[in-house]
Amino acid sequence: MDTAWILSEGLITALVGLGVLFWRSQRTAQATQAALQQELETLKQTSQQIQHDLEQRLQETTETLQTTQREKAALEDQVDALKQQCLRLRTSLEQQATQVEQDTQAAAFGQVQALLTQYPTVRRMVEGKPDLPARNVVAMFTSLDNLVQSWSYQAIGSPWESVAYDPQLHQGDSADLQPGEPIYIRFVGYRQGDRILIPAKVSRTLPSGATV
Repeated sequence: MDTAWILSEGLITALVGLGVLFWRSQRTAQATQAALQQELETLKQTSQQIQHDLEQRLQETTETLQTTQREKAALEDQVDALKQQCLRLRTSLEQQATQVEQDTQAAAFGQVQALLTQYPTVRRMVEGKPDLPARNVVAMFTSLDNLVQSWSYQAIGSPWESVAYDPQLHQGDSADLQPGEPIYIRFVGYRQGDRILIPAKVSRTLPSGATV
């Protein structure tokens, strides 16, 4: 057989083999590319679904958070309102308690008013005249002083004290007394802070036998 023919046949066989190999490679590459394309599409769809789910969950979480914040704000408003109400009630109770105490004191004061206003003058007379029988009686009224102090009452003046007439504090025995005029206190009055419970009874002159 001719050598050239043999070489040509071998070359043809090799070329055919290469063609088959190339064709198979192409088929394999196409199949691989198709599989990769399919997998990529699947991953894309999965990614889109995951993104959609995450966006939906984020929206739900945001709505829940907003609802929670609104509920928190509402609760805080309720707590503030309750605090204000408690403060008003406490203030009201304190005012009522103070008013009840003052009313109770005023009622008790009304019962002993005459005694409280006259007793300091009687004591002043006894101090000036130790031989009076009333000296022993005065010691019995020490509890009155303690009672007045416990009520935070202050005496207006002292018996036979010389002061300037003040119509807000004094009740004169004459209608023509002028503010600032020198007068004498006959019977003390009482006050509680700025509130005048009973004005002191005053006169231009001292009673007969009284000494300053």
